Amino acid sequence: MPATMLRLMGESDIIDIDPSVHDGSVHPRLMGLDADDRINLLGHWLDQDRGDDVAADPDNLSAMIAIGAEFLAAQDGVGGWGSDVNFVVMTILREKWPVGSKAKFQARADHVGADHTYLAALCSPARIEDLADEAALKQSETAQLMMALPRFRQMRKSFANSSAVQTLIRQGL
Repeated sequence: MPATMLRLMGESDIIDIDPSVHDGSVHPRLMGLDADDRINLLGHWLDQDRGDDVAADPDNLSAMIAIGAEFLAAQDGVGGWGSDVNFVVMTILREKWPVGSKAKFQARADHVGADHTYLAALCSPARIEDLADEAALKQSETAQLMMALPRFRQMRKSFANSSAVQTLIRQGL
């Protein structure tokens, strides 16, 4: 069982990874892609029920881990990661394309073969005693999403109307 877990939550799929296994090197599959491209690629993989099939390939899973670990490392708001906290949810959700900007957004999506562009965000991290305890993980996931709900509401217009977060915002979990 990993010592840390990053739960990648896309539009339709959830994949759990251990970001501590990433050695910090650039994954060959990600060369030439900037941070936004990597998030768009990860979002594409976790959308429309592709996640499990993509993650079944060890090379793709390694790329997913690299993207997640790099995003996590770039965030300042995850104090104590790996000691005080060991579980965090990262959402990767469809971005709204403003009227008149579709060509620019489509070009960014096309760069990685995606249908959409995506926004990534970390929820509030937590400490889970046993990362193998699915009930505890689900409870923490729900709590993290509830704490992120005000931020999602604030950013509502940034997310595509087709994004799963719009339902979450309306229903309030």
